[in-house]
Amino acid sequence: MSYIDIYAAGLKSNEASSVMNSNSTFHGTLSIQNKILVKNPILPYSIVTFYILFVVWIGPAIMKHRKPYSLQKFLIVYNFLQAASNLYIAYIVIDAIIKNWDSRCLIKKNPRISEILEAYTAPGYLLYEVKFLDLLDTVLFVLRKKQSQVTFLHVFHHAGMCLGFYWGLTNLHLNPSFYMAIIFAINTPVHVIMYTYYGLSAIGPHMQKYLWWKKHLTRLQIGQLFFILCYMVHGFLTGCEEMGRIELYALIYAIMTLILFLNFYRKYKKQ
Repeated sequence: MSYIDIYAAGLKSNEASSVMNSNSTFHGTLSIQNKILVKNPILPYSIVTFYILFVVWIGPAIMKHRKPYSLQKFLIVYNFLQAASNLYIAYIVIDAIIKNWDSRCLIKKNPRISEILEAYTAPGYLLYEVKFLDLLDTVLFVLRKKQSQVTFLHVFHHAGMCLGFYWGLTNLHLNPSFYMAIIFAINTPVHVIMYTYYGLSAIGPHMQKYLWWKKHLTRLQIGQLFFILCYMVHGFLTGCEEMGRIELYALIYAIMTLILFLNFYRKYKKQ
């Protein structure tokens, strides 16, 4: 072997090493890792803890000898803003799924993985922020003295979504998975429908005749959970998705939430 051949081989080796190092160091360079609700774990945990304390004990104690707040105008604006936010995110996520559907089972091996992740972390983080905004749903129940609606299912679902998104986004650089996009794509349109209903309902009693579809909202939530579970299990069994610690937590949370929704729906039908 000539000196030139040896030199060329060395260059190729260095290039390969550089690529490997680039792949390994990329995991720490996603811009989302520097977002305040991701890089500071104390914040999401503190918010969720205070949320639970407020809606279960502090809030009811404060409102015990007070008249319920109406908050009608705020409720209308809040719910329609929520619907608009979820619609915007749904559009971006569904568009991303369509563009990358063919590589869904090879997402980690996609040479454009860094570009793909970076492009869609912004809507992902926005949805994460929206999940914390969702906590206001329960706070508004408390301020309007509708404590009967502050059920275990309601609190568990909202608190779990915040922490689930936090764990998912903090580990996105370690285990990018297509099922997360599927969850976003299913969850956001469902919330568009739900918050649209709540916004219309807040306008006044005269709107009730147009809201006959209320009875289908719980079915819709049950349907989305069932679909997400089926997609995840199918992906894990076929090797299209990788099972890890975060995925196990997500499965357990989804199964528990589905059971709670089914129990709620059973009681609702009896009434």
